[in-house]
Amino acid sequence: MSTSYLDSEQREAILNALNLDLKAVVADGISEYLGNGAKLLLELLMQAEVETLCGKLYERSEHRSNVRWSTENGTAWVDGSKRSVRRPRVRAIRSLNDSREVQLETYKAMNSKNLIDGPLTATILAGVSTRNYQKIFARGLEAKGISRSTVSRKAIAATKPTVDQFRNRKIDNLDLVVLFFDGVRIANRQIIVCIGVDGGGRKHVLALRNGATENDIVCRDLIDDLKEKGLDTEKKYLFVIDGSKALVKAIRSAFGQEAAIQRCQEHKIRNVQGYIPRKYWKEVRNKMTAAYNEPTEKKAWERLTAIRSELSLISEGAVTSLTEGLYETLTLHRLGIKGQLRIALRTTNAIESAFSSVRRYMRNATKFGNEAQIELWLTRGLLEAETHFRILRGNRQLPTLKKRLKVYKTKKNI
Repeated sequence: MSTSYLDSEQREAILNALNLDLKAVVADGISEYLGNGAKLLLELLMQAEVETLCGKLYERSEHRSNVRWSTENGTAWVDGSKRSVRRPRVRAIRSLNDSREVQLETYKAMNSKNLIDGPLTATILAGVSTRNYQKIFARGLEAKGISRSTVSRKAIAATKPTVDQFRNRKIDNLDLVVLFFDGVRIANRQIIVCIGVDGGGRKHVLALRNGATENDIVCRDLIDDLKEKGLDTEKKYLFVIDGSKALVKAIRSAFGQEAAIQRCQEHKIRNVQGYIPRKYWKEVRNKMTAAYNEPTEKKAWERLTAIRSELSLISEGAVTSLTEGLYETLTLHRLGIKGQLRIALRTTNAIESAFSSVRRYMRNATKFGNEAQIELWLTRGLLEAETHFRILRGNRQLPTLKKRLKVYKTKKNI
């Protein structure tokens, strides 16, 4: 109800009912008074329903079928927490010895769990822990009734339909060109996620798989999930991966030995840095970045070969790390992709940014009852992040990439 429909007398009556104290508003904050106003409105709604059922107060009628039957304490959800309200009672007239209570529809509605599930789930996904939910939303002495376990159960119940819909979501209608694969560690579980990019540069969360490690079985099952969702294995895609050998094996098994796989250059740099003293980190990073910035595969390979020779004087482990899968870090060079699109596809940053959003949503969730709970939280977080995905940089070059993928060969020509 808008205040524009209230006359001056009605507004004055509402202000008197609220017992507005401006000093108290300043001292305690406005939230408590907003809660009181909502409580008042709910009680007025119940009184309006009682009047519909029983007629106006003290009004005599021989034809009425219901009567007022005192009031009692009740509860209602206000701003995500329970508040006490005065609930009027109504009884149906049958005879002096036979009468039944009439349930108020307004009271049933204000205690519906649907009034909490929406804001509750959104709040938790925004990063509010179940421990702090009551403190944040239970304003005033009358607020009560939400335990950590209740919040967790309701959050899972509200999330599950969305997750089930995601699991059954088909992807055969997407004109996919690029598939990003990367993993995230949550509660000692390794979750592998696939995000696809269509011909217009739009990103879509396609599938995820939960395992103890990023092993062959988990990677193969993830690929199988994609195929069941409708991914055409006869089409040509660019696979951008974090460097997992298991993923490479699974991709080549499903899409053929000529599959175009771009290993993340950032992962390669970090892996090499992990084998050398910290004092060399900046120098090695700068040299490897300069090599990957070369316009042609031949020039990039020459620079990387020189870096490998230099690393042999520092660490054999670093040499082995650089050499392993090095050819696949230059796939974009072989495809002739340059500019903004190369920058966007040279790493798995597109999927890692989604993980950043998930970590923000889940930062206060530290304990999970089982693997299903982990998957529920992660899936909901990824789908929430999906609503904020930006168009891939350099997307105007995607038609060119799509054409070159059709004739791509993995034969080394350096």
